[in-house]
Amino acid sequence: MAKYIKYNECEVSINGNKVFALNANLSADSYVDGNVEYGGNVESYKSSSELSSSVSFEYYVTGQQDHIANLTGDISCSGSFCGVEFSGAYLNQYKINIEPYTPVTFNASFDIYSGYRSTTSTGSFSSDSLELANGAHTNLTNISSINVGLDNPQSIEYLVDCAREPCYVIGKEFPKDVRGGMVQKQISMNGENVGQLINFSGKNFAKIEIQPRTHNNLSRGQLITCEGVIKNQQLSVSKGGLLNGSIEIIERVK
Repeated sequence: MAKYIKYNECEVSINGNKVFALNANLSADSYVDGNVEYGGNVESYKSSSELSSSVSFEYYVTGQQDHIANLTGDISCSGSFCGVEFSGAYLNQYKINIEPYTPVTFNASFDIYSGYRSTTSTGSFSSDSLELANGAHTNLTNISSINVGLDNPQSIEYLVDCAREPCYVIGKEFPKDVRGGMVQKQISMNGENVGQLINFSGKNFAKIEIQPRTHNNLSRGQLITCEGVIKNQQLSVSKGGLLNGSIEIIERVK
């Protein structure tokens, strides 16, 4: 019998915490090669690499803290996607998008190293408060032409990349362990003007802070901080428009 599941019945959770997901994707790829006999016939198929599985979703944060933001270290997590349970998952990318007068969106992507089980099933999301962070009420500290060379930011993207290095051993289907590699923050901003241009070593700046808030001044998600180096600047203008600038900031955490 066919099973039809609507988007509002597709429940997503991480470590037992339900996620207010706007969209989500679960994928699995097996790498197989055909065993070709003499004469060109394919006798069977065999695996040539480990199973590659991942889950990703875009979501809203409905509480003061975002528990997913704390998973950038070496700790694995478990979760479920529409009833399909997975474990041994590690966060590899965490992203926040902020624009004027629109809800602040969060994105997370996980690599799954211990497989998954069960079949799809329905669920739902509920929260005592659906008051969301909005770009119009986000607090910015030290984001100015004097400090970062940019005025009046019109969009901000915060990205954390976490490299993962699984250790596979003979006789085991799944990795013995997963080691954390490089962790790097990146903030990209578009706004008005670009100040003094960077040189070959970039440009230092005072620590900046970004706190997404609701129209009632409630925090949504952790305080975003960055104190690395400006590595990229761009100026652009088009007919009938104004001069716009963009900068890219990086901070190597690990």
